[in-house]
Amino acid sequence: MGKILAVWSDSKQSGKSVVTYMLANQMSGNRKLKVLVCCLNLKHSSLYRLFGIDSSDTGLEDLINYKFFENMKEEIIQGIIPRYGDICFLGSYKMTNSYAVKNAEKFADLFEMLKSSFDLIIVDTVSESENILSKLVLHQADMILKLYCQDIECINGLKPSEKKVSANKETVHLISKYRNIYPKVSDLKRRFGLNKVFTHEYCETLQEMKNRNSLHLYLQRETACNKSVEKISGYMLQELGIAAENGVTGDGKAGSITSGDGMTNGSGIFGRFLRRFGIAGAKYLYTKQKWS
Repeated sequence: MGKILAVWSDSKQSGKSVVTYMLANQMSGNRKLKVLVCCLNLKHSSLYRLFGIDSSDTGLEDLINYKFFENMKEEIIQGIIPRYGDICFLGSYKMTNSYAVKNAEKFADLFEMLKSSFDLIIVDTVSESENILSKLVLHQADMILKLYCQDIECINGLKPSEKKVSANKETVHLISKYRNIYPKVSDLKRRFGLNKVFTHEYCETLQEMKNRNSLHLYLQRETACNKSVEKISGYMLQELGIAAENGVTGDGKAGSITSGDGMTNGSGIFGRFLRRFGIAGAKYLYTKQKWS
């Protein structure tokens, strides 16, 4: 079974989406891992643009509507989910909060099913307390990556109850956009009673390339920011127990990716059905041909 990693923060604009994007690329690159990224932002998400996914592509709500999570074959699931290189992506642009509330139990079942098809599911949650899917994922997650803004006003505004969300979960703490300003790592560790804290250093080039939609080029650079992502990726894979199962060593390195059978990249027979007949038709025709 795969593991769920929830990227979460008390504060908005903490860099969750960029961190999610960089972690997904780091963890999927040169590894034997099947990685799925899910975005729970119903209103706005930069992940669609970063991953080059159209908002009309298959999303979480489509899998619920078509009941794909009920006894669906792994190759079909991976055949209908949009891809960015080796990374699969499911957003929620077509969903409303009322729809999510109404189908909360089905979404819980869906995430459990997806764990059987992917080694790692990275979920970009929403800081807003009313987002039911974020609450659901934080409850189901095997690990939470908690982001802190290096902003004293945000820190002072945190309510004690907000700190307890991840109290019973294995949590990795990360200071996003870290700079040599107050409050420093030691201040945050003391204020929140934290032991191990990672930092994701602020980089003007990263922010500029994100705005220009060329963040994929930044990932190829040797920077302190990228090195911090590599370090925390290796640590989390080890703690989740994924590293040992997939040949990843202690420094986060791994062997090469095994080639697929043409099904997951849309070049197989299901991919052809999907392009010609749409989701429902592809599901019916592929199943009929394969098992007739």
